[in-house]
Amino acid sequence: MASASSILAVDFGNVYTRAILIDLVDGIYYVVAQALEPTTADFPVGDVGAGLTRVLRQLGTTTGRRLVSTDGSLITPEQPDRSGVDTFVATASIGRPLQTVLLGLVPDISVTSGVRAAAGTYVNIVDTISLDDARSHEDMLNAIVGARPDLIFITGGTEDGAREPVLELAHIARLATRLLPQGHKPVIVYAGNQALNEQITAIFENLTDVFTAENVRPSLEGEALEDAQLQLALAFDRYTERRGLGFETIGQMTRLGVLPNAQSYNLIADYLGQAGAKGRRYAGILAVDVGSAVGTMSASVGGHTASSIRTDIGLGHSARGLLNLVGMAAIRRWLPFVVSDSEIAAYAMNKSLRPATIPDTPRSLYIEHAFLRAAIDALLLASRPAWTPHQAIDNLTAPLPEFQRIIGAGAGLANTRPGMAAMLLLDALQPTGAALLQLDGGALIPALGALARINPEAVVQLLDTGGLENLGTSISISGQPRPNRPVAKVIISKDNGETEKHTVMGGTLWVYPLSIGVKAVVRVSVGRGLRIGGKRRIKLEVEGGTAGLVIDARGRPLPLARDVKSLAAQLPEWYAQATGDPIREIDLDWLEDMELDTLSGGAISAQREQEEAQQHPGRRRRRKDRQAEPSAEALIQEALADPEMERAASRPQRRRLFGRRAANEAAVRETKGDDLDDLRNLFP
Repeated sequence: MASASSILAVDFGNVYTRAILIDLVDGIYYVVAQALEPTTADFPVGDVGAGLTRVLRQLGTTTGRRLVSTDGSLITPEQPDRSGVDTFVATASIGRPLQTVLLGLVPDISVTSGVRAAAGTYVNIVDTISLDDARSHEDMLNAIVGARPDLIFITGGTEDGAREPVLELAHIARLATRLLPQGHKPVIVYAGNQALNEQITAIFENLTDVFTAENVRPSLEGEALEDAQLQLALAFDRYTERRGLGFETIGQMTRLGVLPNAQSYNLIADYLGQAGAKGRRYAGILAVDVGSAVGTMSASVGGHTASSIRTDIGLGHSARGLLNLVGMAAIRRWLPFVVSDSEIAAYAMNKSLRPATIPDTPRSLYIEHAFLRAAIDALLLASRPAWTPHQAIDNLTAPLPEFQRIIGAGAGLANTRPGMAAMLLLDALQPTGAALLQLDGGALIPALGALARINPEAVVQLLDTGGLENLGTSISISGQPRPNRPVAKVIISKDNGETEKHTVMGGTLWVYPLSIGVKAVVRVSVGRGLRIGGKRRIKLEVEGGTAGLVIDARGRPLPLARDVKSLAAQLPEWYAQATGDPIREIDLDWLEDMELDTLSGGAISAQREQEEAQQHPGRRRRRKDRQAEPSAEALIQEALADPEMERAASRPQRRRLFGRRAANEAAVRETKGDDLDDLRNLFP
């Protein structure tokens, strides 16, 4: 299989199906074409195969290469006329996660290792059963049956260790499986004492599918998760086949079936961490993918790689779950205008119902980016404890370890301008030191993770030949730089002999347009009290990218303004600095909170009043006087409910109210075209 010259990789997401065609060019593997089509799992098609056929035809049109036969199937292997492909790999993140019950002997040993192994697959552990469980066997049995799991994951017993307790747990799982309805038999994955493999297989024979893996805890001190993660991936494939939607046909077309794409992030982060090692020091790698329904974060820190998958963190199907997880304040802290709870909730629910929609106004773009930043921050909080399993992390808000490479994925990052994508990663992650920022807009990492199991040579070459989009190098200054004061000196020496010197001001995102492929030596020195990865001076060789060279002189932690008026000045400046566009000022009408205060239960006014009372005590009385007037929303509701008031159109207060609304609507109609033109400039 390693000699295959052409490879097709397809990733089935909740919103889009992405395809990548890889081929040998002068003995080196390159990505030669990519295609994107809506996923067709939902009504009215209900078959992902239709989306597959569409991306194959799109690839064929782009490359002039026939991939689909007359009967609509994929042509494989590659034919003498260059039609078809030699290898086909498929990954998926579609649908709900596997509801899983985990059985193990000791919570701090086999159960913990089982949880780590399951973190690389789309599973939701709904219950855990161990020897320390206070429940009776009957209660354990009822718990499994009541959970109606898609998967039962059994661990326990070191090599040549405990046997009878493990078999006891397996018999409980067998009885529960027999009690479940015929159409809902869970898949079994066993990753315990290898001496029991045959007995475990016999226990579930003719009852359900069984996958056996290497022991996740072969000794008290050792842990082996890779094979268990592969078997969990195969169990995921078996589950997708049972689910229908056309996956059973696609699974038969591939060598390994349909694998979960999140597992690929763990494999690639681990490879990059080892490949970038210098001496005994491993390179720090961080990959984050915020999709429609699932958020994934993988990190390689000090030679240890860990992944976290959250099915409640996403910008589309899981937008409502994300809002419930992080709360209104986490979204509002990134919005440079006054917004009600109901507007934020409505946005989340609309995205859940129509996940493929994109922001169509500057206001909705800010809200989308606020959700994205909050999602990445939530993934960080969930992921960081797993990065250092032998070290407790008490302060999850402490600075990140230094990452040499940061990879972003998901439509929220990939479908925006490069400078804006770089800014969003820096805002949400707040990295320290120097890092190469990259984007995986074509779902290459899921493809490489699946391909690594059958053609590792192709994986290495694709990573080395620029399969990922380079945004550029970011250099982040730690400390609190003084705004609008010189804080860093930059010397850029290009390959052509040109040398430039620049001064970077505090509180800014400074972007130098270093073009794609252009190499330069960069020297940066910072002032007293500031650091770049613990140093006052750094020298490094960088290569240009789509966003250029970015020096983040805003400081760490990021000095995000705490009041709306300051945010309205701060965030548009950051957007302009990242993209090179003129500053797009926030509409003053967006800063009015009288009407919105009614919708948010007074929370907005209470927050503003508290902040202003601390800074400007004299304003408190004036705000109370203003709040004594009825809000516009209240007046409208009163007018609609009171016929007498409806007829009293001559009242000055109502004339002002409805006259102002009519004027606003007219202004919106007049400026709508200009707003849309300005908005289009924000997108590639």
